[in-house]
Amino acid sequence: MNAAAKVALALIRETIAAGHYRMTTHFRQRLAERGILWVDLLSVFESPTAVRDAGDDDHGRPKWNIAGRAADGEPVEVVCVLDQDHQGRWTILITIFFEQ
Repeated sequence: MNAAAKVALALIRETIAAGHYRMTTHFRQRLAERGILWVDLLSVFESPTAVRDAGDDDHGRPKWNIAGRAADGEPVEVVCVLDQDHQGRWTILITIFFEQ
């Protein structure tokens, strides 16, 4: 994992732990459709298998793909956007999917 990926992962972990995250409607739908639980998401962030820079989203915010394993061992990937507002840093959870 390169330095930028380490910084991004640290920010994501920090914002999730502080409750400074937002789940898009799409993300909530994917969790329900795929039967993925919050513990699965935390497992991915705790022990990722890959952290990839995905460029910027449509609003110019840095986007990162975090791959890992759900609590049951199933490989999943989470797409996150890092944002900052007047209150501080935020992670926006965009989507989650099972890796092929």
